[in-house]
Amino acid sequence: MKLEITKEAREFIQSKNNVVTVESVSMASCCGYSNEPLVFGYKPAEPERYEEVTVDGVKVYVFRDGAVFAPDGARICLGDNNSPYKVLIIEGLRYRDCIDSPVPSVQA
Repeated sequence: MKLEITKEAREFIQSKNNVVTVESVSMASCCGYSNEPLVFGYKPAEPERYEEVTVDGVKVYVFRDGAVFAPDGARICLGDNNSPYKVLIIEGLRYRDCIDSPVPSVQA
């Protein structure tokens, strides 16, 4: 797994707790369901379900089930928004959609 962290994102993460988790979060819209990768500033409760990598001194946990990386890898960076609050995003990673891999808690 090729993963990089931009300088700005690394500095932000290191100012907090030096660890992030990339979760697969199920989201619904008018077009259906999808699993989106979101970045959170904590260590997961069940680290055995994640791939653990250290990038530039930052420990990153990436949820394994259904992860699909871009050929050039993925990159964690600060979101480009006008909010006074900083948010981390990941580019170059997606998760299989719910149609490909149904969420166990969702029943038909």
